[in-house]
Amino acid sequence: MLNSWRGRIAFIAALVLVLAGAALLYVWTERAALAEQVIGRALAQRGVEPVSFSVGFIGLRSISLYDIKIGPAGNPDATVDSVTVAYAPGELLSGQVRSIDIGEAWLRVRLAEGGVSLGVLDPLLAGGGEDGALSLPPVHVDNAQVRLETAEGGFLLSGPLEVTTDGTATVVTTDAMKISETVAPARFAPVIASGNVRLDGETISFESDLSAESGDAGPVPLLQAEGNYNRTAKTGAATAQGSLLLARNGVTPATLSPLLQPFYLDIEGGLAYRAEAKIEDGAAEVVVDATLDKLALSQTAAGSASFSGPVRLSKTFGNGDEVSPFRLDLAALRVDDLSKPERFAPLTMEGRVEFLQPVISAELVARSALPAIRGARLGNLAATYDMATGQGKVRASGDLSFSPGKLELQTVVPMLKGTVTRMGGKASYVAEAVLSDRGLTSSGQATLANLGFVASAATVEGLNGTVRLASLLPLRTRGVQTLKVKMLQAGVPLADGVIAFDLNESGLRIVDATWPFAEGKLVLVSSGASVTASDAKFTLTVQDVDLAALLKMVEVPGLTATGRISGRIPVVIRNGDPILLDGSLAAEDDGIIVYTSGAADAASGEQTKLLTDALRNFHYKELSGGLSGNANGDLVLSLALRGSNPDLYDGYPFAINVKLEGSLADVLRRGTVGFRPLELIKQQSNPAVTPPAKKTEP
Repeated sequence: MLNSWRGRIAFIAALVLVLAGAALLYVWTERAALAEQVIGRALAQRGVEPVSFSVGFIGLRSISLYDIKIGPAGNPDATVDSVTVAYAPGELLSGQVRSIDIGEAWLRVRLAEGGVSLGVLDPLLAGGGEDGALSLPPVHVDNAQVRLETAEGGFLLSGPLEVTTDGTATVVTTDAMKISETVAPARFAPVIASGNVRLDGETISFESDLSAESGDAGPVPLLQAEGNYNRTAKTGAATAQGSLLLARNGVTPATLSPLLQPFYLDIEGGLAYRAEAKIEDGAAEVVVDATLDKLALSQTAAGSASFSGPVRLSKTFGNGDEVSPFRLDLAALRVDDLSKPERFAPLTMEGRVEFLQPVISAELVARSALPAIRGARLGNLAATYDMATGQGKVRASGDLSFSPGKLELQTVVPMLKGTVTRMGGKASYVAEAVLSDRGLTSSGQATLANLGFVASAATVEGLNGTVRLASLLPLRTRGVQTLKVKMLQAGVPLADGVIAFDLNESGLRIVDATWPFAEGKLVLVSSGASVTASDAKFTLTVQDVDLAALLKMVEVPGLTATGRISGRIPVVIRNGDPILLDGSLAAEDDGIIVYTSGAADAASGEQTKLLTDALRNFHYKELSGGLSGNANGDLVLSLALRGSNPDLYDGYPFAINVKLEGSLADVLRRGTVGFRPLELIKQQSNPAVTPPAKKTEP
């Protein structure tokens, strides 16, 4: 009986072992299908479905999955080519594993006003599901491909990832994540990011270093950034800072933005920047403060210039129906001209530039940056440009008060230094440039009020009038322009003149510059190509000048005359001086010259006494002369007189030829002393006086 029970127990034990072995064999052989059921059920319990995958291998310590798709079959939110999960015996069924290694993974992330969305994977971020948040082991991804969809466009993030947990937070770390745009043409070069993203409940935070990919030159460090965002409150903040050094043979604007490649921007210099972003109710306000360090922009249509100083760029994103422009604020941006010769002295720009697709607009104020006149307002600038139509407009205006030694044209326009000095008075201007289907057109207007200056060939006082320009580039006047001149000193003091001029493709020409002079007038006109030529040529016409009035200007004691003279004098500007070239003058009619000075009574020498006697009451029939020399220096005046003294030798005709040398400015300047006709006559080695053959003393 005992043996019988023992046999039965042995039989039952053997049967159990056989059944257990069969069950184990069945479980082992069906382990892949069972694993699929367990994994699928675990994900479904956490709200992650639909999910499809295949089990490639399952062992006591690891399982390999492949061809994983999460989300709708036709448009999954994530795909993974292969996953290897390591675990200890018994952990897989409990949902606990030791590590996960992922090969190639593709994930779609949407960033919108509602926050961050991973599609069907959102429950993993929210900690949802009936079993609570998924406890992740360390996860390594050989190459993650994250497609980020935002309102500003699509971006692709690709590179290795490490996923770990820190308490309740999930931390995603990368040391070389490449960020590039998915649209063409790309607005910026690919960026390499290293750092981490931390997912802790509703809060997402990050720390990252960003560098631009630049081919053979290696990565270019851009900035260090950190920030956080709460998905429920829709609030967050971020900061970033960095610096760049641009060089012609190094980092260029096209290195950072391929869109700039066609512009061939030649930019060198440094800039440092700091950005801050604040997010509230889904709207992000971004402010970037930058400091430019001699950032030089060269080889442009406007020439070359460098910029130094602070600028601020601001923009609000996602502010409901209200569209915010990009705004650039300038506090005191210094602008230096790099062209040779220097076209303008250093100045500062203040104001704002705004860009609201597709229009760029600007409102700026230009001030001098020179120490002596720092802050002096030079003008206002208003500009608009429509990128869609390619049309734009720029308007500059200003009111200038000139003061010698301070604000002058030569101060703000260095190329005029030494040529236009001692400037005073006022000037206002308006200039416009329009870009349209017809191309670039420009115009302007300048109004001068009591303007005075000293130029190389003349001194000008009381210049008044308005000049209208038909073009600024190139500079052209709108026909003939007229200005009034209170006083012009160019060897001869000329008052109350009127200057008519024009500026065309041939250059600047004096059409008619007229001054009243000794009850007649002087008229100056251009006879050469341009007054700016190195040998500018003019013709000075003397019209109907009254000798009596002229001698009142000279104020020579004892000398009077009647009659009027006219003539033409060629003038050329040489080394800044007006040179008179053999001008000819002649009396229009008969006249009388009377010279009764005490010096004449004391004349010695037969020739000189005869001349002075004749000039006591000389009735000329012919008076002519020539004028040559430097109007700002010594001139030679040759005189030829034909006539008689009715009181001398019964009115016998005389021929008198005299050459006078001296400063015309001294002669004609009122109040000048020391000029005596007799003294000049005495200086002649042989005064040319032709007396009668048999003279009889009067």
